[in-house]
Amino acid sequence: MRVLILADAFFASRERALLSRLEIGLVDEGVRVIHGVPEGLGDDLSSVYSRVITYSPRTLAITRPLAARRIVRDVTVATDGPVGDEPLLDIVHVFGGSVWALGAEVARELGAALVLEVWRSGLTARARNERWPGDDPLFIAPDETIERSLVEAVGPGEAAVRLATWGVHSPPVLRPVLPDDQPVSLMMVGSGRDEKAFDAALTGIAEVAGDRPDLLVFCDALAARRAGLWRRARELRLLEQLSLIEELEARRDLLLQGSVLIQPEASGEVRSVILEAFAGGMIVAAAADNSVSYLQDGRTARTVGQPTSGAWGAVLRDILCDVPKARTLASNAYDYVRSRHRASDHVRAVLSSYLWLVGDGALPFPPRGG
Repeated sequence: MRVLILADAFFASRERALLSRLEIGLVDEGVRVIHGVPEGLGDDLSSVYSRVITYSPRTLAITRPLAARRIVRDVTVATDGPVGDEPLLDIVHVFGGSVWALGAEVARELGAALVLEVWRSGLTARARNERWPGDDPLFIAPDETIERSLVEAVGPGEAAVRLATWGVHSPPVLRPVLPDDQPVSLMMVGSGRDEKAFDAALTGIAEVAGDRPDLLVFCDALAARRAGLWRRARELRLLEQLSLIEELEARRDLLLQGSVLIQPEASGEVRSVILEAFAGGMIVAAAADNSVSYLQDGRTARTVGQPTSGAWGAVLRDILCDVPKARTLASNAYDYVRSRHRASDHVRAVLSSYLWLVGDGALPFPPRGG
């Protein structure tokens, strides 16, 4: 089987770990995977994925067929063309709503099946209303809550919907949580488009930081610029404790060394960084979001029901002042992600969806190690 994973800029940068795990798992099952990413990111990702092609993200509707044919040409070169009577591609799997239409055009050009990842609740209405140039796609939901809303949106029997819950790798033993001999580090992630949410979270952090000189705050630089956090941090006298990190969410090696992961926005998005924080022994404090099932207050995370500084300050004080309780929460989140969000289960569910969509007869697999 040959699969093109077409990712937009967000997924190509922020979710590269997720896509890399998926590729490794699929390749292990004999699937040939090609990654399509926006121009400018190909060189950065060539060491992450085995095969990378690039496309222009500035594609308009009138130029979309030309852009699709260029992708087909590059896929042909990357795969040395079709083998015998086999198609050039069996599946086009699209991550990111901004390239749904381009992926659909590529699938139509090749006669391949189209798979669309509905990774945020805001895409469900579009899944219902979009008109596709070829056959109807298969929609994959990475979370049970989004799956339910997607089925309701498109209607039972109107379109194909499958669940493939995102997964991560977990260490065999939970690391020390909030160790006494280390400063507390808060990692803020998100888009920064909800300025009020980021302002409330930062103000709540400042209220706590007055009593905790050991508190360090790291924030994604792009989110901070969008939300005007540097100016706000100056007003709150928090500059000495705040550091801005470019593409913090993509730098999992750094981010997962933190003590607490802060997600100020309730955007209805499934983000693997939360799952990796659970696995990595971080406390997660996030805006309450009913669109994702893994944010369960008191079981996997601490959720903030009201976007106010007082609510954020109260949650953070409770985390930092009641360390035994926080450690129990981290342990429960670790157990949860190990049982419900394994990377191997994600790969298995995606592969099962591919097989269901295309049919067993068209999918010869070589023996393992062959």
